[in-house]
Amino acid sequence: MKQTLHALVVDVERRRALAAAYGAKWLLPVLTCDERTRSLPLVSRWLLERGIRGDVAGQWLGRVSGESMDWLVAIAAAVEDGDATAGLRWQPLDVLAASASVLEYQNWALERTLRRGPLPSVDGPFGSTCWPQAVRRWIGSVVDVSVDSLTPYRCGAHEVVVGAQCGPARVFFKGLAQDRTAEVRTTRALAAIEPESFARTIAVARRCDGCTWWLTAECAGRSGGDLQCVAEALARIQQRVLQVGTARLPLRPVDLDAAERWASDLLGDSAHRDLVGRACARLRGADVPATWIPMDLDPTNVLIDEGRPRFIDVDDSFLGPAPLAMATLAMRCTDRGLYPTYRRSWPAALAGVDWRTFETVAAVIQAWLGWTRLEQNVGRGDVSVDSGFASSRTRARLSRAIDALSS
Repeated sequence: MKQTLHALVVDVERRRALAAAYGAKWLLPVLTCDERTRSLPLVSRWLLERGIRGDVAGQWLGRVSGESMDWLVAIAAAVEDGDATAGLRWQPLDVLAASASVLEYQNWALERTLRRGPLPSVDGPFGSTCWPQAVRRWIGSVVDVSVDSLTPYRCGAHEVVVGAQCGPARVFFKGLAQDRTAEVRTTRALAAIEPESFARTIAVARRCDGCTWWLTAECAGRSGGDLQCVAEALARIQQRVLQVGTARLPLRPVDLDAAERWASDLLGDSAHRDLVGRACARLRGADVPATWIPMDLDPTNVLIDEGRPRFIDVDDSFLGPAPLAMATLAMRCTDRGLYPTYRRSWPAALAGVDWRTFETVAAVIQAWLGWTRLEQNVGRGDVSVDSGFASSRTRARLSRAIDALSS
């Protein structure tokens, strides 16, 4: 699926936006990328290339249409008199709202964002164009250095992730909704056990709107490279968690029963459902340790610095069968050569592990967690998607994954 990004570059003080004129109609700038591309760094590069200074304030109002996902990307621009860019001109927001865009989605999205007032906004603690300045001030007060720039990675109305350059140092800010704060507690607990493998927390603040502001130091390293050291580190940390006691971490048990029920309903009366049922039954009978399992373990969520991996984005962490995390990583990077390294890093407890069983169950859990997030985003109004289309697409993806694992 393609992502289509509609850039709403707003001059907040003058209540106007950059748009191209097409006769009596208008058009916001449009960028496209693959669905797995980190879209906001792409938007940042686009702004830089055009000399537009400002902060990405939101990737809002996702809407699925066929094989494309439309997003409105709101940018709070720092504008000086005369600033513009080729083919675009500043137009009052109320004028745009009173006329028609070339694209129906832009009409719909602009109307939605102007319902609450004269400046674009949506529901959520980060659903306005003013939060970047508030975050800049907070970070500056914590580290006692002014923020030079913010690099956006995820900017939804209910959760944001940005990097902040503060002089020579770089820190990371996460704004988390009330139901997502377990990541803070999990990361801090893991950092207490393995301080070299997780981000160091600098500050945490609970806000009056219920969300949490979280500032961490930068983890050295880059994603990619040799993942053998990641397999070793995962096994080591999982064993350390067992040694200190899993009660030290705020981990809820992975709900295999709920994931299996969801997959059974999704797959219907098919051979795929039978394969999932058999895999879940075999996993329940597997004699393996239960420990920390990060179920969003992906090469992009591990930074490697001179052979030492550091784990980030551990929000989908659970208590469960240890090999599930390794199976998740191996599937995502399509490298089963990681299994021998991981198994050697454990005592004999993992001898004879049936990796196809763990891969199948990991695929089901990944799909189930993704569906759960989609339902939450739809319920909040962050995303609009036809439920039948979403079910069909999810079913097809899960079926392909199961076919690939059983071949």
